Amino acid sequence: MKFIIGLGNPGKKYSSTRHNVGFAVLDNFTEDKSLEWREYKDCALVSVCDDFILVKSMLFMNRSGYAIMPLIKKYNPDYEDIIVVCDDMDISFGTLRVRKGGSSGGHNGVESIIETLGTNEFCRIRIGIGRPPSNVDAVDFVLSKFTQEEALKMKSVISRASDAVSVFIDSGLQKAMNLFNKRETIL
Repeated sequence: MKFIIGLGNPGKKYSSTRHNVGFAVLDNFTEDKSLEWREYKDCALVSVCDDFILVKSMLFMNRSGYAIMPLIKKYNPDYEDIIVVCDDMDISFGTLRVRKGGSSGGHNGVESIIETLGTNEFCRIRIGIGRPPSNVDAVDFVLSKFTQEEALKMKSVISRASDAVSVFIDSGLQKAMNLFNKRETIL
């Protein structure tokens, strides 16, 4: 079973922020596939199918690992069958990177999952949100909403990332990397 984890912060206040693109990708995916979310133990929203499970933590970003742990224990997926979908400030805006392993890169949600799993050998779909302007703190930047122009561009990026999730489920990591690690020009 494939395990797809979208990272974000719960609550309406954070719904359209840069830090919540992981949630946006999974929401896009569930909408495309006509799937529904349900609560799991007050700490996550899940959508369970025969060969995959989608997970959104309902705890704050730095506690994402705690939210997924009951599900990891229940389903016991192999690490290579886990993919985390998240934002990344170190990737240019609108660029997707699909890979396995690596550090958290300072991302608190990824760090929480690494700590909880005891390994960094899971897969990731990282979505570039770009760097903050020099006068803006990184935390304030990731918790800010996209500008109207950025939101329009990000809509197609989220759709592509949703397609990458689909390829990961159907054909595995290597195929997803081959198809989605190509440089795309964002209009």
